[in-house]
Amino acid sequence: MSEVDNPEVDNPEVPITDGRYLRSRDSKRKIVAAMLELVREGRVAPTAEEVAQRACVGLRTVFRRFKDMESLYAEMSVAISEKIAPIMDEQLIHQQWWRNFAQLVERRIRMYEIIMPYRIAANALKLQSNILHQHHRDLVANERERLVAALPAFLLVDTVLTEALEAALSFDMWNQLRNDQKLSVAHATDVVYRFVSQLVPEARLSRTIKSVTTG
Repeated sequence: MSEVDNPEVDNPEVPITDGRYLRSRDSKRKIVAAMLELVREGRVAPTAEEVAQRACVGLRTVFRRFKDMESLYAEMSVAISEKIAPIMDEQLIHQQWWRNFAQLVERRIRMYEIIMPYRIAANALKLQSNILHQHHRDLVANERERLVAALPAFLLVDTVLTEALEAALSFDMWNQLRNDQKLSVAHATDVVYRFVSQLVPEARLSRTIKSVTTG
C-alpha cells in the first residue's frame, strides 16, 4: 500500500506514535512551511519543484502529501487563517463604540502587515484556484461583518459612509500604501488614520498604533 492510500495518514484516530503517521505529518508540515517561506520572500506562485527543494523533500513526496497544487493552496489558506486568528478574534471590550472602532482599526493594520505577502499571493492566484477565490470572498465578508458590528446605528444608516470605510480599511488600501506608494508602516498608518478620521470625526481616533511586526 502506498502512503497516499494509507488510511492512517492524517487520520486523527491513529496513535501519534505510529512511525508512518509521524513521518507523513512531519513532511506535510515541512512542505506547507516551505510554501509559506517562498511566498513571504516574494515568490507569488511557487512551483511544486521549488516547494520540494525548499522543504528538502522529493517532488514525489509533495504530490503524495498533496494531490495537486490546489490542495496545497488550501493548506496555505488554513495556515494564513491560523496566523491572524489571535488578532481577528480579539474581543472589542469597550463600552463606548468609538473605542471599539479604534481597536478595530488598530488591529486591522496589524493583521494586514503580518499577512501582506500571503494575501498578495492569494489575490494573484485566486483566479486560478477555487479554494483561494472562496477564501478571499470569506475573508472580505468577515472583515465587513466585523466593521459593521463596530459601528453605531446612526452611522450605519449612511450606506455611502459604510462603503467608504470598508474601502479605507481594506487590504487593497493597505497594499496600495505600502507597496505601490512605498510608504513605511508608520507613514501608511498615519494616512489610514487621517482618512478614517475625516470620514468619521465622531470616532475621535488618535494615533496610538501598537508596534507592527511581520511574521
